[in-house]
Amino acid sequence: MTIKETFAKYGIEYKSGKIYHKEFGYIPMLLVDGNSKIGKGCYHFSTLPTNQIYNVVINGKSYDIKGTCVCNCKGCYATTGNYRFSSVIRSLAVKTWLIRNDLDFVYNAICAQIEAFNIKLCRIHASGDFDSLEYAIMWKNITEKFSKTAFWTYTKVKEYEELFKGLENANIVKSVIHGFGYNFGHCGYILTVYKALKEQGKDVYICRCGVDKEQHCVNCKGCSKNEYVLFIEHSTEYKAELDPLYEEVKRIIESQAKQ
Repeated sequence: MTIKETFAKYGIEYKSGKIYHKEFGYIPMLLVDGNSKIGKGCYHFSTLPTNQIYNVVINGKSYDIKGTCVCNCKGCYATTGNYRFSSVIRSLAVKTWLIRNDLDFVYNAICAQIEAFNIKLCRIHASGDFDSLEYAIMWKNITEKFSKTAFWTYTKVKEYEELFKGLENANIVKSVIHGFGYNFGHCGYILTVYKALKEQGKDVYICRCGVDKEQHCVNCKGCSKNEYVLFIEHSTEYKAELDPLYEEVKRIIESQAKQ
């Protein structure tokens, strides 16, 4: 079956790497193949971050679209770097509009893309979060349908934390850690949370991002296997390698690779 035929099976019109939607015309496929941090071969689906209102113009039409997060996190990487580009914001705005207005299209388009391109790694949300139960259940249905594809995501919404429980190919990482706060921060905070979770007997992993430039999601199982994953704050003015506690964090990270 050709790529076009696979998309047609799901009721999606495919043409030259793009798919057609009645509101926006031809748009890029919904899953994006990697970036400098995630790595090629790891696809991701993202929505607008924070809970602010974004005003975007798409095909000459103005839209006011609210982000999908429950808050505006200080130090959020999804508000810096490439995420500030208008083209990136428009792309995330389209996807955010679609999950709120045409969820069937999103489901079918993602299923078609996974099947057509035999996608094996999928990160749900490089930016954004679940902002409705219906949308979260859509992703659960996709993970159940494609049992040979590994999925992982992060959420600050407690009611979704157990959503993928029991599925061997899917995992949700807690973005908010009870008794502490978010799962990212400066080295001192990372060390405090890491040691406390270890004392509680929890399986906890510190992401290598910012330590090993060759490490990407495609060659790491941290987020697809662990309930607790900690991230050194990056893509902000904070420079972890200048922090006096950086070497201690680095030693823990390096020890994980040997386990």
